[in-house]
Amino acid sequence: MKYSYKIEKEDLLEFQLYTASKSEVLAKKRRNNRAFLVAVSILFAGYFFSSDEVIMGIYFSVMVILLVLFYAKYFSWKQKLNYRRFLAANYSSRFGMEETLETFPTKIHVKDNFGEGDVGASELKSVVEVDTHFFINLESGSSLIVPKANVNATQLKSDLARLKVQMDEELDWSWK
Repeated sequence: MKYSYKIEKEDLLEFQLYTASKSEVLAKKRRNNRAFLVAVSILFAGYFFSSDEVIMGIYFSVMVILLVLFYAKYFSWKQKLNYRRFLAANYSSRFGMEETLETFPTKIHVKDNFGEGDVGASELKSVVEVDTHFFINLESGSSLIVPKANVNATQLKSDLARLKVQMDEELDWSWK
C-alpha cells in the first residue's frame, strides 16, 4: 500500500525529543548537572551562613529548593528549545516536504525530494509507535518519521507488522 505524507518541523522535533528521552547519556547529564548545582548552592549557603551573611545564605537555600523542585522541568524546556533551534538551522529545507512510503511483502520503498530507495525487511530494526507518529528505525541508525495524522495508521501498522519487524508501542510517551 502507498502512503503519502508531509514532514513538518513538529514531526522532526517529536522524533528528536523521543530519541533524547531514550538516551542514557542525556539522563546522566541531567542527573549530574542537577547534583552539581545543588551541591554548589549548598556550599555557598553554608559559607554565607557561617560568615553571618544571612540574606545570601537564605538566597542560596532558596536556590537549593528551587533546583530540587524545578530543575527537571527547566532542563526539559531548555532541551526542547535547543532542538527547535537545531532543526530550524539544519533541517528547514525538509519542512513541508512530501514523502511517500510504499509497503511490499519483503520491503518498503521510500521517496522524497532528495531521492528514493528500497529498504529490505532485514534492514528494519524496529517500529516505534507513539501517540502521534511511527518511527521506523533502520539497522543503519537512521529512521523514517511517519505522522499518523496524515496516513491510515491502522493499515500502516498492519503492513509493517507483515514485514515481521519488532513493533514497540509507547502510546503514553510524552516529553518530560
